[in-house]
Amino acid sequence: MKINPTLSFLLSLSFHLCSSEMLTIQDPIYPNSDSQLSLFNDLSLVEKINKEINDRLPTYYNSSGIVGYFNMPSARMNKEGTVSFTGGYVSPYTVYALNIQAMDRVELAANYYVYTGITEANFGNQGYGDDADRIGNIKIGVLTPADGFPDLPLISVGAIDFIGTKRFNSQYVVATKSWLKANLEFSLGWGNGRMKGLFGGVSWTPFRNCPYWFIKDFSIVAEYDDINYKKHPYEHPSGTKVKSRLNGGINWLIGDTFQLSVASVRGDDLFATGSLRMPLGTYPGIFPKIDDPTPYQTPIDTEPLGKDRSEAEFAREMAFALGDQGLDLYSAYVYFDAAGGKHLWMKIVNNRYRVNEVVRERVQNVLAALMPADIVTTSIVVEADALPCQAYVYRTEDLYRLRKGQISVFEVETLAPMVEAPSAPSEFDAIKIYQRRKEIWVFTLKPRFIGFFGSASGKFKYNLSAVASQEGYLFEEIFYKLQGSYSLLGSTAGMRGVDKLNPSHMLVVRSDSVKYFQANSLHLEQAYLQKSWNMGKGTFFRMASGFFETAYAGGASEFLYYPAGSMFAIGLESAVVWKRHYDGVGFFHKIPKYDGTKVTYHKFTGFQYFLDLYYDFQPLCLDFKIKAGQFLARDKGVKFEVGKYFASGMRFSLWYSITNANEKINGRKYHDKGFSFLIPLDMFLKQSSRNYIGYAMAAWLRDQAASAATGKPLKATLYEERVQLP
Repeated sequence: MKINPTLSFLLSLSFHLCSSEMLTIQDPIYPNSDSQLSLFNDLSLVEKINKEINDRLPTYYNSSGIVGYFNMPSARMNKEGTVSFTGGYVSPYTVYALNIQAMDRVELAANYYVYTGITEANFGNQGYGDDADRIGNIKIGVLTPADGFPDLPLISVGAIDFIGTKRFNSQYVVATKSWLKANLEFSLGWGNGRMKGLFGGVSWTPFRNCPYWFIKDFSIVAEYDDINYKKHPYEHPSGTKVKSRLNGGINWLIGDTFQLSVASVRGDDLFATGSLRMPLGTYPGIFPKIDDPTPYQTPIDTEPLGKDRSEAEFAREMAFALGDQGLDLYSAYVYFDAAGGKHLWMKIVNNRYRVNEVVRERVQNVLAALMPADIVTTSIVVEADALPCQAYVYRTEDLYRLRKGQISVFEVETLAPMVEAPSAPSEFDAIKIYQRRKEIWVFTLKPRFIGFFGSASGKFKYNLSAVASQEGYLFEEIFYKLQGSYSLLGSTAGMRGVDKLNPSHMLVVRSDSVKYFQANSLHLEQAYLQKSWNMGKGTFFRMASGFFETAYAGGASEFLYYPAGSMFAIGLESAVVWKRHYDGVGFFHKIPKYDGTKVTYHKFTGFQYFLDLYYDFQPLCLDFKIKAGQFLARDKGVKFEVGKYFASGMRFSLWYSITNANEKINGRKYHDKGFSFLIPLDMFLKQSSRNYIGYAMAAWLRDQAASAATGKPLKATLYEERVQLP
């Protein structure tokens, strides 16, 4: 919380007025020295208060990837949007962890524990090597600094390894109190499960006020470790001996980015980890966007259309100015209302910026500087993938007031809100002053990395490919995409498309995905056509046909109701698809189904249909999706997805599916689940970009709740044009 200096000064002045016996009026241009001193004192006080609000002891990640000490957690959390990666040796385990502070009160982490020196019992000798376990952790803040009780300790509850095999499962509650003046932090908690009973931790940061950044976050740490090493059934055989439950060592955070931790655990074993953290949720990028064009300012030309400024000349000015801003003008019309007023309709395409506000601001600057004085209103229609997405209608008088500084950008957004895209005026009722043809083809080449965890022949397998794609428009309205890939490097050779330990009992529609990266180095992945329609009043429709992905081809349709400015959307989609051969362009007429070691083959034509519900809860930057219907393997059910988006453009999502399939993993019924994230590519560039770096991983690669790609979904197209970040 920051205090406005002007408000602080006014409050101080009010106090002086109320407490003074006599008021002396001074010339405001030449205030006396006492007034100047009072102002500086107030500003100094504001700076002090802001410093105290943001002052905090350093946080450290423990072996579970959760904020804490060495093995034990604390109630503290990092700032929302912080992402970290931790790796190291916690005798006798090798550990890795990925953490994201999803919300102020929610901390999530994924762990990978390797039983060093213990060969996996089932397929360790086939290349898998040492036994390992994947772990999911969560911590929820019950009482946080944002609640405004500075004298009370922070309180959090959490769970370690709450999904999957749960070999390391624990639940806990912990309270943490910090004393900033003493540079001291103390935690006390209670655990259940592998963590059993009372635990605690203390951290002292003696050099916190030191001016040298590399030493100020050096802490001496001790913890009381309550892990039930001796009796926990899944403990490493070399980790059951406990000489002391007091673990001691150091945590050292360097530059608020790199963390080093070294300690003695269980009396004489080594703890050594390192981590890297970054505030990716709020990170503006490594480089400033110096290669982006500066917002339009000059020249200014408001000459009315006529003899001295022809319509063709004006259209060229607009096309050039918008193009210089990274926006493409595709068509423009002048039309008249019943009273003879002159209006403008323009269609633009944004190929550069991720955020709607940036597009609007650049368009508004151009319009405010170049709009002819005899134009009453201008309708700007934003199009993507040959689909008119939304529009903004500006009054010329408001644009002029914006240019002169009489109103703000926020006021313009209120006067010209997002509305449904109107259709282009009829050429019988309007004058077409500009027309540009769409690109017939655009070629891109990029690398792609795909990882596979948990193969019998190795813990991690990968495929690195070069992906070439060409896309464009046929007859101005039909979108097409061609995409091929060539495998450059990989370790997927020898991997089987069947889980030997837990084979799928469903039609094999997705669990054999790895075979598509083994059969041939060259793949035709996509070759499809798509036509979309804006049907008016917030309704949209599309049809697509062709090779949608490496594994499937067919035909699809989708209907979506998504009004402009709405946080809610509802859709219907269906598709008929055929499963492709592992190489070439042919199709399987029959696909396998396993029953233990027995395999049968069944005729297959994939038919999937869904009711889709979407909701964007903007106050918490959360969006929700529910997909209900029939999936590819003919199982019926619901897939839930919740996503968190951040100011930087980063996005993190979790999904969970419930269907009538009776899939089992290690004797337990399995429900498809996983996570995904997207990081804006322009975070690493000197210019804006609409591309993302993405990754998704399911807990297991199964056939439950599987669906085939069917082109570019309507919701994705519209959301990309309408997105507003916090």
